[in-house]
Amino acid sequence: MKALYVAASGMAAQQVRLDSIANNMANISTTGFKKSRAAFEDLLYQEVTSGGKGEVLGRSEVGGGVRLAGLERDHRMGALQETGSPTHVAINGSAYMVLEDSYGERVYTRDGTLSIDGEGTLRHSSGLEMYGNINIPDETADLRIQEDGTVQVRLADDIDYTSIGNIEMVDFINPVGLRSLGSNAYAETPQSGDPLVVNDGSSAMIQYYLESSNVDVAEELIDMITAQRSYELNSKVVQAADEAMQVAANLRR
Repeated sequence: MKALYVAASGMAAQQVRLDSIANNMANISTTGFKKSRAAFEDLLYQEVTSGGKGEVLGRSEVGGGVRLAGLERDHRMGALQETGSPTHVAINGSAYMVLEDSYGERVYTRDGTLSIDGEGTLRHSSGLEMYGNINIPDETADLRIQEDGTVQVRLADDIDYTSIGNIEMVDFINPVGLRSLGSNAYAETPQSGDPLVVNDGSSAMIQYYLESSNVDVAEELIDMITAQRSYELNSKVVQAADEAMQVAANLRR
């Protein structure tokens, strides 16, 4: 019976939705995390006609269920929290910081949890270097990161600051198309478009701050209840279809 398969597709869809909500809830405290939403689409319809002797009196369509269209990530900005660490930066705007992986490829992040390794290299919390290989001198007495990403240091014997590099900021026409790599990093795709260097002041770096996750707990709990109820309703359809099949089978006895 078709109702069994239609209801089963609904249960599978709501399971994916619950999985997405669970991942969002698990990352409530993840710096710079962007929540995701499951998007669905209906399946092909079966056309059913009524009439006789070649005359069509009516036409209707019976749906085939639902399937996952994709997981869409919400790239809206999260709240900013002050940390007091000079190697922590948040971006006020829609831009992304540029990192460099072990293969020399560029990846992108909103997580500004930076640190200085034993060799003086400025790195992301994932261990990746900042694009441009920014090195902090050992004799640095103070570190300053300007709104445009310029990194400046003041040496122990100096009173002036010297620019030693720049944390590049880029934006995308369609950030939803970015591919998640884990560790709060993303890669560009044909859907996201090429990275566009931000130099018009539309985004600014704020030192001593980090961006929080954009997960709203109340919203996720409401979505979770809705998904659970939808799952239960689809399971009731499976039960009703099974009972109808049993009645039909008993008619032959």
